[in-house]
Amino acid sequence: MSSFNTLRDLYKQHGLHNFPAIVTQHFRNALASEQIPELDLHNPPASFPDGSLVLFRAMIQDTSLPSTLYLATTADGHCGGWGIPEVTSPDQDVDYSNLREASTFWAVSIPGLSAWCSSNESQSPPLDLHQPIQPHKFPLPGVNHIGVQVKIYDQNLSKDLRATDLVSFVGMLDSEPLQSGFDLPESIHVPTLHVLFSTPIPITIVPRLFPEPSLLPKVNALREEVITWIAEEGLAGDRIAAEWVLLCTIARVRSRQPPILPLSLTISGFPSNPENSQATPALYRVLSHLFPIVTLYPLVLDALNNTPFQPKSKDEDLHSGLLQQPKGAILLLTEGAVKEGGILSEGVMSIRSVQQMLKHQTLEYTFPFSGFEFETDVNVVVTTEGRQSIVFETDINIPFRPAISEGVTNELYKTVAVPSEEKLLLFRQLVGGSKIGDVTVTKAFGKYIEDDFVRERALNSEKTNGTTGLASFSI
Repeated sequence: MSSFNTLRDLYKQHGLHNFPAIVTQHFRNALASEQIPELDLHNPPASFPDGSLVLFRAMIQDTSLPSTLYLATTADGHCGGWGIPEVTSPDQDVDYSNLREASTFWAVSIPGLSAWCSSNESQSPPLDLHQPIQPHKFPLPGVNHIGVQVKIYDQNLSKDLRATDLVSFVGMLDSEPLQSGFDLPESIHVPTLHVLFSTPIPITIVPRLFPEPSLLPKVNALREEVITWIAEEGLAGDRIAAEWVLLCTIARVRSRQPPILPLSLTISGFPSNPENSQATPALYRVLSHLFPIVTLYPLVLDALNNTPFQPKSKDEDLHSGLLQQPKGAILLLTEGAVKEGGILSEGVMSIRSVQQMLKHQTLEYTFPFSGFEFETDVNVVVTTEGRQSIVFETDINIPFRPAISEGVTNELYKTVAVPSEEKLLLFRQLVGGSKIGDVTVTKAFGKYIEDDFVRERALNSEKTNGTTGLASFSI
């Protein structure tokens, strides 16, 4: 039986009262064990007939689209909404008491999603045949993705959704005019998903436990193995830098008041590739094998000056920016390609946006007459050839100290040797559990941390500039 027919049957049984919530509960239960086709670049919108039932794992990009009005009961007494084709005639009177609202959002593929998190990991890479209709609404410029207009009829599902939330939507897919806050000269038809039910996606993408019972006897040994692998495959044997990378990438926002935020990290003295200053570092490949959401962005002056870093509303349409990342994401910024030149006003704003995220874990969304700060939880690692970052001030600055004296650059930009699938699974369980877990610090260890913190502040007092909170420090 099609989903449309099921909706009509449900409506006959239950009527109009609380019907969207009934739909949510019914389909959540009925489809709990079903294998639902996934909407992604392997299976883009054009590959599905209208009305197809699909699963879309997405990031909410824009919550400002106007709501959709629909007839909850059609003139012939059937169920309305959810993309059900309506058979009406122009002379039929509309019963306005039957009008209901559906919340409308714009959702996109999860930016920076690692290949191992996809159900299509074993398939060949998708062909770049799909052309997104609204490319400006994706955080990563020039990257192919899926963008979909999402309509949610159950207000209990939509009321708490915020920009950058990760959500798994199940619904019927078709193509409808874009909901917009202004009149378009021509209706733009976009892929539209009529949601039957949805489920929040954890920041680990793949569900994790903490502590993972099977890992408890070997946590310490696994931790050493992870650090060794990061060092040997991503950092030319530098174990100190590798350990700091691990610590900074598993960190998360613990508290807003008082601020206990993830530490940002600079690896200084990190050589660029002389043949290609924007070459992909092996460190990015290593992190992508460990963590579910990792974005690499090579910084160049042109990118700073011309690529949007923060979301901005233009003509009542929210354009995305590089920093519109989901909570739990890792952002690797490389400065090897930054050369001499001028930074324009847009570039200054981009630098300011990154610095705001590093210091406060917030990001400003710019609107025509106002700006609003949204909370973030993004881990940032910067690599630079100099003694410190050229443009950013991070909490920690670790000088790069390779364990080898020759062929360092080749080691930093090589193809990564990957452990067995069994070992990678253990690594991912360890870092994923650590990212969501809470630990209890003993009184003695708490005193050690307090004394060490006071000692570090005393040694680096000249860097605090009279401010309170954790000072930046170098090792």
